[in-house]
Amino acid sequence: MTRKNLWKIYILVKFSVDILLSIISFFVAYNIRFYNKMFVSIFPPTKGIPLISKYYNFLPFFVLLCIFSFSYCGNYKKQILDFLDEFIVSLKTIIILGILLFAASFFYRSYEYSRMFMFLILITNFILIFLWHSIINYFYKKYSRYLFGKLRIGFIIFSKEKLEKIKRHLKYNKTVKKFFLTKIEDKRDIFNFVFLRNLSELVVDYEIFVLPLFQEILHDLSNLDISLKIFVSLPIRLSDTMIDSTLGIPVVSFYHTSLVGINYFIKRTIDIIVSILVFMIFIIPGLFIALLIKLDSEGPVFYIQKRVGYKGKTFNCIKFRTMVKDAHKKWWNLLKYSERGDKVFKLKNDPRVTRIGKILRKFSIDEIPQFFNIIRGDMSIVGPRPQIVEEVTFYSSKDKQRLLILPGLTGLWQISGRADVRYEDMINLDLYYLENWTLGMDLKIIFKTISVIFSTKGAY
Repeated sequence: MTRKNLWKIYILVKFSVDILLSIISFFVAYNIRFYNKMFVSIFPPTKGIPLISKYYNFLPFFVLLCIFSFSYCGNYKKQILDFLDEFIVSLKTIIILGILLFAASFFYRSYEYSRMFMFLILITNFILIFLWHSIINYFYKKYSRYLFGKLRIGFIIFSKEKLEKIKRHLKYNKTVKKFFLTKIEDKRDIFNFVFLRNLSELVVDYEIFVLPLFQEILHDLSNLDISLKIFVSLPIRLSDTMIDSTLGIPVVSFYHTSLVGINYFIKRTIDIIVSILVFMIFIIPGLFIALLIKLDSEGPVFYIQKRVGYKGKTFNCIKFRTMVKDAHKKWWNLLKYSERGDKVFKLKNDPRVTRIGKILRKFSIDEIPQFFNIIRGDMSIVGPRPQIVEEVTFYSSKDKQRLLILPGLTGLWQISGRADVRYEDMINLDLYYLENWTLGMDLKIIFKTISVIFSTKGAY
């Protein structure tokens, strides 16, 4: 058994059961709609109970729509999604299926099918497919790990700069084992590297790939049971790429960060809905917190500070005040005592923090008013932290890349140690988020943030 064969079996079983479950959801939806006593009592059929033979005619169309939706939404791409990402893909799949299903039923005039039946079939299909994908993904990862161990990837890179870039980018990926070959004298070095390391994938720098020495053994490598990939170092980071052949020759097309278009719309919608819910929950506790702040020290309830956000634009960031009045004027005097270097100021025993401020900071309660910034569009729930204007003056061109999306209330830095995270690591975490963003990643960060807040680690 090889990884390729195991993957082929995985895809075949996954696809076959997807179709079977889709057919099952068709009949389950029919029976719930017309024969479940509780459901029928609440939503009685307005045109009586149709014969199931009438619905048989629509079944082939439904199966074809399922196959298209599953394929279009990437259910069979060569990747194993985690639980939350699988949930998002399943949800997107069912939305596409729903649009196609209602469109098909509208144009199919031979018989008018129940709209409630259509709704039930989508709900049933979503539940069955999502549970099935979660189960098969779990067992595939477990069985694959049992047979082959972690995915073993070899990199043939000569340039120290490129090597450091790859190592830095893969620093937080704990699912694979990485091996590096930085010098080749003859082709035996390459074969020894592949076999001795028992590699599953081989990633080769393009400058090495085009060398005559490597081209000589390309045919032999293609016959091995490993994936051969080419690393192309391009002077751009924050983009999605695609091979484009519209000109008749293969070229690489660049797209902006994935947080645009429909992805931005979905993320923005979630931001607004969650922010409204948070305000509804915290409106009464918020009044109590405001009273405590006023009683504890002189000054306003809210602290409003200029922060740098999307594309370097400044905005008024709102927080509960946790410091003494005019604390910002003392910033430059305390900068030399910063415990994270001279680029980002952090001081554990900051003398400007009030008594109630220490409690608010410990549990990140002072951040709650920033949901108003999120509703306004200044911030997002997840993203790079908005920095004060003075800190951005220290930014290098690389650091400024984190300003290409909306700043966030929380992010990878938050779940990785909060204030204990070093400045360089914070920047790398933000860039990793930009380049690997998914809605599932946002959900994971939000859930992990909750546990981090209650642990209070790195909060000061």
